[in-house]
Amino acid sequence: MGKWNYRRLSLIIVIALMVFGGAIMQTEGTKESLSFPNPLVTLDEQSTSLKNSAISADETFLSDYGNPTGRTNFRDKEILIDENFTGNLPLVILDTGGQKPGRNSIYDSEKGYYVPLDTDPYAYGKIWIIDNSGRENRIMDSPVFQSEMKLRIRGNSSGNYDKQQYLLKLTDEKGNPKKQKVMDIGTDSEWILNVSFIDKSLLRNYLAYVTAGEIMPFTPDARFCEVIWKDGESLSYQGIYMMMESVKVGEDRVDLPRFSENSKNLPFLLRRDRYNLTGVILNNYGTEKELIPGFLDIEWPDKEVLTKNAIERITGQINRFEEALFAENYEDFIEYREYIDRQSFVDYFLINEFFMNYDAGFNSTYIYSDYSGKLKMGPVWDFDQAMDNNETQEARLFTTAFHSAPWFEQILRDPEFVKALLERYEELRKGILSDKAIGEFLDGTIEGLGTAIERDWARWGYYYCDGNYLKPEYEGWPERNTKTYQEETDKLKKVLSVHGGWMDSHLDSLYQFSEKVEIYESKNKDIRESRGSMLAIVFVIVFGVSVVLVQRAEQADGQQ
Repeated sequence: MGKWNYRRLSLIIVIALMVFGGAIMQTEGTKESLSFPNPLVTLDEQSTSLKNSAISADETFLSDYGNPTGRTNFRDKEILIDENFTGNLPLVILDTGGQKPGRNSIYDSEKGYYVPLDTDPYAYGKIWIIDNSGRENRIMDSPVFQSEMKLRIRGNSSGNYDKQQYLLKLTDEKGNPKKQKVMDIGTDSEWILNVSFIDKSLLRNYLAYVTAGEIMPFTPDARFCEVIWKDGESLSYQGIYMMMESVKVGEDRVDLPRFSENSKNLPFLLRRDRYNLTGVILNNYGTEKELIPGFLDIEWPDKEVLTKNAIERITGQINRFEEALFAENYEDFIEYREYIDRQSFVDYFLINEFFMNYDAGFNSTYIYSDYSGKLKMGPVWDFDQAMDNNETQEARLFTTAFHSAPWFEQILRDPEFVKALLERYEELRKGILSDKAIGEFLDGTIEGLGTAIERDWARWGYYYCDGNYLKPEYEGWPERNTKTYQEETDKLKKVLSVHGGWMDSHLDSLYQFSEKVEIYESKNKDIRESRGSMLAIVFVIVFGVSVVLVQRAEQADGQQ
């Protein structure tokens, strides 16, 4: 064999073994980047502009910080449109004959929570949806969907704002629930016209739901639309909303098996939130011992089928988990692992921490269980105050916040859970949670919303531009209160990038909350040392083989 052939062979072997050695050091199970679905349509044609009809603040504008009615008195103002109105998003037309939707609860300051009202909060009427699939939508076009319906104002504190969201229930002509497929996102009789008056970007909930939907089951699907009120011959523009699924048990929602008391493990859906006077509140270990804030309410099964025995069995399942979770002895504590689906807890933690959703874990928090008997976190819910949009608390860009959430504060005692968090975050950050993926998705969504953004700001910009909602301001950080759509979306991207960057380097600081960390670190040290020893042996062999090959090449060269 000639000199150059030996040297080439030597080089090939060296390179191959180096690649092999490098592969050993790589984290296993890395997935490709996940892609975001984008159901929006970008149109070339110019849609209706409402700039000349925009509502602006005047001397009646209220901006007193803390006013419980949303700090404005513009609720009765409106932008009238006619049958020539054209939009690039699906149009949802509501007609209740002039009847205004009401609320089903009111805040009782003495009790400290919302109490139900005796009056019927629903407004009754009809709904039409115009969706021309890629073409502009005009009010006079034929609807692709129409139904009898009833709707009421949805939400507690959010119900105080001018731009309200609604719980929508589809019915037949007799008023009975009627399940129907709406905007290609599932079949059910109950829907939400979701919006957050405090999110001027219009993107926070949508971004979080679509992202979570890629990695967690049963995340609500949503699609943007523009809502128009019809009252006789009068039409008024209400703005951008999301038609979205509510969190409930159903084939196209939280798909749990049939409830049967004869089953070994009972399926159920719980919600942690403020006290619910009409709910089935559990007297579980964490609540009874005042170890956890808030209350667990049985959302499903319905009261009609819940027996005392079923409630006791569900409570018992929670108790076994919480008793282990709060055990002082580490060996007793670690038994919590037997009672949960760890992957769901990991994903729930990361989604809410990454998006800085500080309400999660305390309120609007769902937990379910199927026949497996394991507790599973989710679906995720309510991100309107996330991503640096909380009125009184700035985003914690350079620390974690979710480590103090109920249950998770205790679970972090387990270094194996922290390890699982770090590995999963590294995987997601390379794909769906990367700056590139988030930025491209937001840009694509903004492009899809198109001119509807201008129309929504014409309707509600008097509040969006106020600039006094968020307090306090950061020191050395750009103003939290933005006054234009561009400023707000730029801020949204920046806070996610900054917090994500911090998590890249510092998420392992969660080990500070763990017990028995020295055992875990010692075990990993042994693994690292073992890998290092193996690689050292590999490279000694490589070096030796290379030397022999080169020597043979020189001997062959000397004989020629």
